[in-house]
Formats: sequence, structure tokens, C-alpha cells
Amino acid sequence: MYVAALISLIFVAVGAGRIVNTALKAYVFPEAEKGGFNSCNQQPPMYSAETQSVEKLKTGEVATPDQKAQIEALLNDYKTWKESSSGETCYKRERQMNYVDSFTMLLVALPICLIHWRIIKKDKEEKEAEA
Repeated sequence: MYVAALISLIFVAVGAGRIVNTALKAYVFPEAEKGGFNSCNQQPPMYSAETQSVEKLKTGEVATPDQKAQIEALLNDYKTWKESSSGETCYKRERQMNYVDSFTMLLVALPICLIHWRIIKKDKEEKEAEA
């Protein structure tokens, strides 16, 4: 009987934890659902060393005006990627994901632990009163 209660308690705790985790990510920490630090380390096809040679192409006379516009768009896209995928932005997402996981565990496990602690304490007091 105790084994069944323990197993069901584990399932309830895991299920409740996932629900709380999803709610926290949706409403409290929306950045946590975006990619974490690992996605920030993925580099686009163009690296910073190559941007200098591409910049020369843009100012040179070899490229047509249409190609220069495409190069400018490519450089702007790279600059935007670099700003949004480095530094504090990546760490913020990762921190929020960690906060969500930690808060979820606390919100679910702490009440369960306290309830069971009280039951154990009450049972122990009853056994001591009988003796």
C-alpha cells in the first residue's frame, strides 16, 4: 500500500512539476522558451574575419549596385545576429531557464515534503503517546 502511494505521489509530483514549469515559462520567464546559450554559439556562415573582405567588396568597383545591396543586407544580418546572440542576451535566457526549473522543483516538492513531514511527525507522536 505504501509503495503504491509512493509511486502515485512521484507521478503526481512530476506531472505537477511539468505543469508549473510550463506555466512559469509561458507567463513569468518568456525568454526561457527561446534557445539557450548553446543556440547562441552557433555561428552563421560568415565569420568576423570574413566580414572585412566582404566589406571591401561592398566599397569596390567589382560588384554591381544590386550585389552591393545584397552585401549590405548580409552585413546587417550578421551585425544583428552578433548583437542578439552574444553576451548578456544568451546568459539571460539560460538563467531564466534555470530559474524556472528551480522554482518548479521548489513549488512542487516543498509542499509535498512538508505534508509528509507533518504526517510522519503526527504518527510518531501518536506512537509515543501509546507507549
